[in-house]
Amino acid sequence: MVERTFTVTGQLGLHARAAAKLVRVASCFESSLRLERQEGGRSADAKSILSVLMLAASRGTELRAIAEGPDEEKALVELGHLFASGFGEPSLVARPARTERSEIRWKGLGVSEGIAIGRVLRMHSGTKYVYRSRLDAAEVDGELRRFRAALLLARRQLTAVRERAAKDLGQDHAYVFDAHLLLVEDEKLLGDVEKQISQEHANAEWAVRVVGDHLITMYSQIEDNYLRERESDIEDVVQRLLVALSGEQRPRRKLSQDAVIVSQDLLPSAVAELDFDYARAIATDSGGWTSHTAIIARGLGIPAVVGLRDFFRRARTGDQIIVDSLGGEVILHPLPTTLEGYLSEVGKQATSPSVETPPAEDGPLLTLDGLEIRMRANVEVPAEFAGVRKYGARGIGLYRSEFLLSRGGVMVSEDDQYAAYAEIARLAGDDGAIVRLFDLGGEYAGDLMAEPERNPALGLRAIRFGLFHKEIMRTQVRAILRAAAEGRLDIVLPMVADVGDVRSARAIIEEEKSRLGKHGLRHGQVRIGAMIEVPSAVLTADRIAGSVDFFELGTNDLVQYTLAVDRSSDHVAGWFRTLHPAVLSSIYQTLKAAKQAGIPAIVCGEMASTPAYAALLIGLGAVDLSMTPASIPRVRRSLARINSRDAKAIASECLACATADEVEHLVRERFRARWAQIFPPDSMPQPRDDK
Repeated sequence: MVERTFTVTGQLGLHARAAAKLVRVASCFESSLRLERQEGGRSADAKSILSVLMLAASRGTELRAIAEGPDEEKALVELGHLFASGFGEPSLVARPARTERSEIRWKGLGVSEGIAIGRVLRMHSGTKYVYRSRLDAAEVDGELRRFRAALLLARRQLTAVRERAAKDLGQDHAYVFDAHLLLVEDEKLLGDVEKQISQEHANAEWAVRVVGDHLITMYSQIEDNYLRERESDIEDVVQRLLVALSGEQRPRRKLSQDAVIVSQDLLPSAVAELDFDYARAIATDSGGWTSHTAIIARGLGIPAVVGLRDFFRRARTGDQIIVDSLGGEVILHPLPTTLEGYLSEVGKQATSPSVETPPAEDGPLLTLDGLEIRMRANVEVPAEFAGVRKYGARGIGLYRSEFLLSRGGVMVSEDDQYAAYAEIARLAGDDGAIVRLFDLGGEYAGDLMAEPERNPALGLRAIRFGLFHKEIMRTQVRAILRAAAEGRLDIVLPMVADVGDVRSARAIIEEEKSRLGKHGLRHGQVRIGAMIEVPSAVLTADRIAGSVDFFELGTNDLVQYTLAVDRSSDHVAGWFRTLHPAVLSSIYQTLKAAKQAGIPAIVCGEMASTPAYAALLIGLGAVDLSMTPASIPRVRRSLARINSRDAKAIASECLACATADEVEHLVRERFRARWAQIFPPDSMPQPRDDK
């Protein structure tokens, strides 16, 4: 066996044409020929063009050529001539004349509102090409030691990333890395990798990839949101192990001031390692409303469009891009006229009364006819906390507590939960905060589920999950009760189906309150509310109202369950109609039941965050809205300029409509006639030709 080191000198590197020449030369010899990158450890069969191309050898890359066979010396001499000649190509290659690129538009799902104009920053998923090396028996122990050393490095890196995530993104988002740490400590996963090394005599990279692919294949074959997201967690850990084995570093990415992050799937650890000071927006091929990308974008207050399908492949770093999450659209290479229109729109937003300034003196919001409307904030992540006071929210209408668990399904201790809820109580002040009990199941249940459910949205989730896993619910209830001593906190029960769910949950809350008292532990009083999100709760709202202290209408899930439409699925997006008559009737009936029972009813979700829809909610009888903090100023400005009696008249007409198309047409016509200066056409539901 002989070997030589060669350097790629061609301007275009070892591209397809040069690789073809190399393969043709190599194939003339009997000896086996392999190429290995000096940096990164990749290797290739010099007689396979696919293998050679996967080396991704650019100009200046050093490659170690290894030949073994009867004509090994001659083979390397010929390869040396080929490399020395630059594969027979000129040292300078004339670039084609620049041509004007056509504007291209992609439709996706807007998951964090806003418009951004910037330049593409492509973030690769980090996939590394891995090849198998056959180890001699004497090499196995050394390879096992190399794998274990990489494990230690990966754990140290994950620990550091977790600490940074806790600092920059908040403790809630840091929990995802607990799941990653558990994965790199899982005995079965590590045992399977070591078995590949010791029994199959495979190199560590190959063993990690084989085991990782087996797990990923298993998860990807099941149509379920949580398992799809868990697949990305596994891929993230696999990539970290491969990087650790290669000895490379995963540097923190510094962003330019106009960076729009474009990725196939923005992995959690990639988010934690980014500097988001200058990020304008995010656009990804995959993801849905509950994806990690969506959660991060809303927490950071930047626009995001997901589910773009094959956009990543077409975009290039440096390309000009517009992200319009209000329209669920991304525009690549915008034409001058398109760019001018969006620049004008962004300019209007910048010069209009600032949405970043809280209403003067945080006074009450009154419609023109004197109806007082309360505006609360929905919060998930610490990045949103400052906006509660900044935008003049009157308390926290919904704290989504399951984000304490992030995506790993890792349970948080009672003391850690107590600390989080106490912080929320202090943030909300006298206006108070409402903590939703863990809305677990499907994407968040993790290892707590014995086996994946066929239909998680209709399975053991939300209040059902808590009543089934009573110790989990009891731990959370105790933490909330203890934190209620630090400020005003209330509890809302997610996805109740009937009075029976409320009674069962109340019994647990009362038992835990009694237990705390017996142990002399300080705790506070809480009110108990019900999330009205499913048809059975709407139909029995008058009876549920007698068993709770308040209602919360979760409009996102209410639409999903009323219309039997998966809101995260692209295929049925056309059937997800917020203004469907059945949805409006459900909201009206629930608000009416709450009023008759004399209890508050808070409407949260995207309807409350959208000015035109918020006006319609007022017409249906809502006087208490909860939304993302950044949405409060623009909704407030709109509602302060309408007459609630006009809104009621429009809502009454909508309730008499037969289809969502009829409602949307009616809203466009009536709003234009009464409030054309308040609600511009692009803020209205847009006409649809078909689903």
